[in-house]
Amino acid sequence: MLGRVSAQNGSYQQLTIFTEVLSRLQNDYVDDPNIKSAVDGAIRGLVESVDPYGGYLTPKDVAFYKDYAANPQKIAGIGATLAKPARLGYPVIISTIPGGSATKAGLNSGDIIESIDGLTTRELNLVQINSLLAAPMGKPVALSVIRSRRADPEIVNVNREIVQAPPVEAKMLESNIAYVKVPYLAPGKAQETRRQLDGLLKKGASTVILDLRYTAGGDDKEALEIANLFIESGPLAYLGSTNSSQAQKKPREALNADPKQVLTKLPVAVLVNQGTAGPAELVAGAIEDSHRGQIVGVKTFGTGSIQKLIPLEDGYGLLISTAKYFTPSGKEIQDNEPQDSGIKPTLEIRQNVEEALDASDDPTDAPAPPKEKVKDEDRQLNKAIEILKDPSKISATNKAA
Repeated sequence: MLGRVSAQNGSYQQLTIFTEVLSRLQNDYVDDPNIKSAVDGAIRGLVESVDPYGGYLTPKDVAFYKDYAANPQKIAGIGATLAKPARLGYPVIISTIPGGSATKAGLNSGDIIESIDGLTTRELNLVQINSLLAAPMGKPVALSVIRSRRADPEIVNVNREIVQAPPVEAKMLESNIAYVKVPYLAPGKAQETRRQLDGLLKKGASTVILDLRYTAGGDDKEALEIANLFIESGPLAYLGSTNSSQAQKKPREALNADPKQVLTKLPVAVLVNQGTAGPAELVAGAIEDSHRGQIVGVKTFGTGSIQKLIPLEDGYGLLISTAKYFTPSGKEIQDNEPQDSGIKPTLEIRQNVEEALDASDDPTDAPAPPKEKVKDEDRQLNKAIEILKDPSKISATNKAA
């Protein structure tokens, strides 16, 4: 095995050092070390330092992951989509589901979860974190939360419950602009979006605003179907790898639009922000790169990968990302460099003057997201309405407005 590794990437020296360190611990450490625990910790560190969305899973973790992957809508939780960026070391809330327990408890995009019921999250992978947030259902969980621009963590009690995906919101705005808000891309939301948008089109809508702000998590297939409502032909995204040896064996797969599924060719603007992630980024990336519409807001979070569970001995498992999503132009949505991840809008505009433009910034340095009370001052929505009414204003707008 060492020979194969050495031939592939020159890691023989590192493995030799690891073996020597292990031997020294066994022979020279003052106490008898728990070697199994030490090796397990080393494996976890190896996997999670490479893949923040992967993990070395125990048999209990494997069982939870299989249930969660099969039907996440039936698993309890707090109604929040999480990530664990390597630069932070702790899980951060990308967004909360409207009406869910996290939203009711006042948790926001950018909040960092330092501990769960007193257990630090630093050494836990995302599967373990979601497992702790899921059970026991019905019992509140105490989270130690680090909020933006606050020195001390705050204890927030959140109910564990099964959170249902909220309905798609659709209404007609001024100048016959169809407004469609998709809060979460659960199974069936693409068809619901089609029905709602079709109803507004039949009422005389002349342009469309698709609101994907704070839309994270859900089903990638739903996202591609929604993008297909606006894009008639060509790739919606690509699925593949940047690993040179893997790319040679399997070229990137084009996920193409179906001409039969397109619903409208009207001008469209998509609203995004730092809480837009995962499947929603596929929609924004497809519309932007296909030159199908304007993307308005601030840069999205930047998640877009496929995980695979590989069984190991004694019921353990290795969860690793085996493919990434690329936009039609070939850009990685989830780049290894945080500053390069995400979808950058064609028209960058803050919701308020203090809002960060870059989701790769440390959330602890960013201001809290705008509260519901400033809904009447929705600068991003107002700008989308403005450019749909007069597209000539796009070029005259300051890109960092």
